[in-house]
Amino acid sequence: MTNFLQETDSQSWPEEVLSFSSGDVTSGIEGYAETFRLRGESNPVKQARHIISQIENTYVAKQVDRLLSFINMIIIAKEQEGVDLSSIPPLHAYVEGDGAVSIEWIFPDFRIGFNIEPNPDDSGWHLVAGKKLRDKTESGQLGDMVRAVLHVLNFIFLNI
Repeated sequence: MTNFLQETDSQSWPEEVLSFSSGDVTSGIEGYAETFRLRGESNPVKQARHIISQIENTYVAKQVDRLLSFINMIIIAKEQEGVDLSSIPPLHAYVEGDGAVSIEWIFPDFRIGFNIEPNPDDSGWHLVAGKKLRDKTESGQLGDMVRAVLHVLNFIFLNI
């Protein structure tokens, strides 16, 4: 079973607004989400992090923590670049009946979600945008979590 935060070849990442080396992603990100604060706003990751204590499956809990920590690390980097992120809403997280965790970000014109499953091959992401953003829909597996998170965060930064 491979971890979806495994070493990733940085050459395969999309040439978009964001980029991180595999060392940035895999070293020291667990628990990192607790340190983030937007200017005058609450941490958009903090609310979702409360779900971790309710997750019975330790593998799923660890993957949710890593996913949220990676998202937070990127948001911190963008804020340090001077990007105003005060309009980013909080992430919402839910434990499903089968032990999976659903994480969703609801924006006025689009939604982004992640599902972390006990079987890593079943974990995925989705993006659904309305007419203002040309009814865009995308989804995929989280086998390459780095690429998926960078892709959806680039979409957020370009559309907030």
